[in-house]
Amino acid sequence: MKLSRLYIATFLLSAVAFMPCRAQSTAAEPEQTEETDESEEPEDEDERSIRENPVIDGEDYDDEIIIPEFLKLKRNHIDFNGANWNALRNALGNTNRMPVSIVAIGDSHYQADFATGVVRDNLQLDYGNAGRGLVVPLRLSGTNEPHDYSFTSTHNWNSVKLMSQSWPRTMGFTGASITPVNMNSTFMVSTSERDDYNPFSSITVFHNGQFFVTGVTDEDGNALSFVATPSKDYTEIRLTKDVNAARIHFDSAGDLTIFGANLSGQRPGLFFHTIGNNGATYDTYNRIATTGRGISALQPKLIIISLGTNEAFGHFNKQSFKNSIDRLVKDIRSQNPDATLLLVTPMECQRSRVITHRSSSKGRRRRRTVRTSRVYEVNSNVAKVREAIAEYGKDNHIAVYDWYNVAGGSGASAKWINAGLFSRDRVHHSMRGYTLQGELLYQALREAFRPQSK
Repeated sequence: MKLSRLYIATFLLSAVAFMPCRAQSTAAEPEQTEETDESEEPEDEDERSIRENPVIDGEDYDDEIIIPEFLKLKRNHIDFNGANWNALRNALGNTNRMPVSIVAIGDSHYQADFATGVVRDNLQLDYGNAGRGLVVPLRLSGTNEPHDYSFTSTHNWNSVKLMSQSWPRTMGFTGASITPVNMNSTFMVSTSERDDYNPFSSITVFHNGQFFVTGVTDEDGNALSFVATPSKDYTEIRLTKDVNAARIHFDSAGDLTIFGANLSGQRPGLFFHTIGNNGATYDTYNRIATTGRGISALQPKLIIISLGTNEAFGHFNKQSFKNSIDRLVKDIRSQNPDATLLLVTPMECQRSRVITHRSSSKGRRRRRTVRTSRVYEVNSNVAKVREAIAEYGKDNHIAVYDWYNVAGGSGASAKWINAGLFSRDRVHHSMRGYTLQGELLYQALREAFRPQSK
């Protein structure tokens, strides 16, 4: 039996006072303060910028995973809510003959692919590696990209990303769209040299508009034999050998927009595709309007939706949020009727606000001093988001992975901060934290994939 890399131990944290949920600046107070007026400033742009441009603390984490005792491991399972996963289990039992595709849709927690990369690695060890799967031109669209692939070009492109206020061109289901400035252009897709087990011999380019492949070369400029087969929403390029990098030469008619590509080894096994966008919500994917149709080309057997963190910032209306979930779920189900769905709740995080301190000093020359500090507190809306997702899943017989409770429930964010599992922004995890999250989700999925006893 294959074992994951999980190593269960405990942090000796029970006797330690955890970091407070609210921390203020320690700047010195003015002397002889006559009065201090502490008032809350309107929410600044920094908080949104943090969620749309995250900085993850730490480097790749390859050590043994230590499980803190404050996690609720007994809850690390998927609640099926009456959903039947047997078709998915049957498909996974035949991955030695036919590849199975899983699609995970999320926000900034998924864009960098840290936690989902751990899930991919472990599941492909269990079921076989069918290929890297979906790669998205995130860097070309002006944002961060996972470390295990690159989507590059030496030519100029016009780009737009999901969280742009306006989309001057068609937005793809991946949340990124690039349009070549010149009608004759190239781009290169490649997998990391560290992942030399991930060669590919098929490149399915997802696009809108006319896309005519004129040639394919390797990274040294040597021509590769290929056959390009166009379809309505994509073009499949099949090579005659496995490669780790391919440059696509193409012509367009001026209306071309590219959304991403699927890298396949044309072999059995499992694909784990990730679609992640910083700042994303259910409504931003609904705004695309073609999310379900787009992912249908990946032929998913399981679709994981992990959103809700960003909805917890700002005013939260439970019914409106449920309506947003319902709209995305219905779109995905209508285009992927044979796919199993899994909803994931977000864990507790913290939010910040700026406090302005006004004071005046006594003396012949009265001085007024204004200074600011940033304070942090638990984002109480996350618990409301978690409750809404859990209720929606139960009411609609859709499976739910309650990451909120697995991670520790109420009060978990302070414990994660104290354990070094959160980044400094207190919204995103550190590399250790994402590695831990990925391992636990993998364990829950593996349990759910096993045949259920009657």
